[in-house]
Amino acid sequence: MISISDLTVADTAGRAVLDQVTLRVEPGDRVGIVGESGSGKTTLATALLGAIRPGLRAAGGTITFDGRDVLSLGERELRALRRDSFAYLGQDPATALTPTMRVGRQIAELATDPSPKSVARHLEGVGLPGDRVFQRRFPHQLSGGQQQRLALARAMAGEPAVLILDEPTTGLDVITQALVLTQIEELAAARGITLLFITHDLIAAARLSDRLVVLRSGRVVEDGPLAATLTAPKHPYTAELVAAVPDIAEAFDKDTPARASAPLLEVRDLVAGHGRGRRKLTTSDGVSFQVARGECVALLGASGSGKTTIARCVSGHHRPDSGQVLVDGEVMPVNVRDRTLDQRRKVQLVPQDSAGSLNPRRTVGAAIARPLRVLQGMDKAAAETETTRLLSLVGLPAEMAARYPRQLSGGQRQRVTIARALAAKPELLVCDEITSSLDVRVQAGVLDLVAELSRTEDLAVVLITHDLGVIARMADRVLSLRAGVVAEQGTVHEVLGAPRHEWTAELVAAVPSLRTELANRTPRKAGAA
Repeated sequence: MISISDLTVADTAGRAVLDQVTLRVEPGDRVGIVGESGSGKTTLATALLGAIRPGLRAAGGTITFDGRDVLSLGERELRALRRDSFAYLGQDPATALTPTMRVGRQIAELATDPSPKSVARHLEGVGLPGDRVFQRRFPHQLSGGQQQRLALARAMAGEPAVLILDEPTTGLDVITQALVLTQIEELAAARGITLLFITHDLIAAARLSDRLVVLRSGRVVEDGPLAATLTAPKHPYTAELVAAVPDIAEAFDKDTPARASAPLLEVRDLVAGHGRGRRKLTTSDGVSFQVARGECVALLGASGSGKTTIARCVSGHHRPDSGQVLVDGEVMPVNVRDRTLDQRRKVQLVPQDSAGSLNPRRTVGAAIARPLRVLQGMDKAAAETETTRLLSLVGLPAEMAARYPRQLSGGQRQRVTIARALAAKPELLVCDEITSSLDVRVQAGVLDLVAELSRTEDLAVVLITHDLGVIARMADRVLSLRAGVVAEQGTVHEVLGAPRHEWTAELVAAVPSLRTELANRTPRKAGAA
């Protein structure tokens, strides 16, 4: 069905982004493609659609689908192929959604049956409400996780023969992730869909895939049956990926030190939401917590539970209805534009949507240099030197400074936003799903970096993540949020090891593990529907 032979894609400097990739996918196959950020996963996925992003070119090899050479098709033939045979969901859900189109219309536009009842069924299948009120919302009125699920429902609405999913579970809590993976699994089985699943999440790959392809620096370093590849990897890089998967068990042995100092951040009775009047949706209802210097406090909850709203209120990017945010005992203005330069410097946000937070017309170097010059007063030469250091700190080469956001992978963009936040020398770092688009190996490096800064620079961290393994590794304390209310809070050991609230217990019980997924796998015949 899909045959890729010696595919090479290179940039304008001749550097191979994909290097002689050969891959064959039969009808009904479920293939997981994993690898580090910048390894060529997304380039491979979009090349299957005949789309090579600006700055790259197909330098050799072929891609055939049902006997047709995809790379030689004209625009009309490509549009027909993408409409009738392929569905692609990229790792940034916001780019898959029309911002001025209501939720219901987003689904109906592509659905084979555009009736309201069918639209509601598609929405409910990914864990979203199907009622008329929800269908009339716009994408900006949804949380990041809700946008992800809406984009997934939209991709599935056209009943494609080949479904290409690029990080489809990024930003989803464990319960919703399980629901989405089950929906994909059932759809693939019922319709005989061929599935190409690009992910950094080896546990999700174990859930959906029968075969695993491992990419590194544009080359296929391993390709084999999933269980055999993960339990007995042949390549050292694959073994590193498996070893880097975070585990919630780390929380059980964690000793949280007592913090005697006054809190750096104090949130008092925060009430915030979206919309007005009868359509007002409160996503944070009376939330209070403190964060000391050098401490990491995690906000845990399902999509739409108010985590990102709280983070944006702290950073000054969302106006709360009531309540206060204090930093160093000083009440912060609710709007970031009303804060002094020093107040802005102290609190830096690393947002969930890395693509949307970077100016597409500004190079990486310019994006990082701006806070260096505005908030730290550096001259041009000093800012350039510090930019190079910050890029190195987050694992990116110096030449990345000359690139634009569209020329980066999702994981590379995420690391740029981290470097930009660190450029301000903040005292409080608000991290909203900073590891959601990173492979486990790079994720481990980023988490180590933030932990080191917290330890050596007394950096306070508010960590928002759906990954309980990341919380177990990073956080000192946890707030469990349900419908905008704090269900419980305490040390990581207390909340994850012995949860008192049924919602927290449900989340902890739903946490998947690589060992469990492999043990519970039901073998399928190759190519079976």
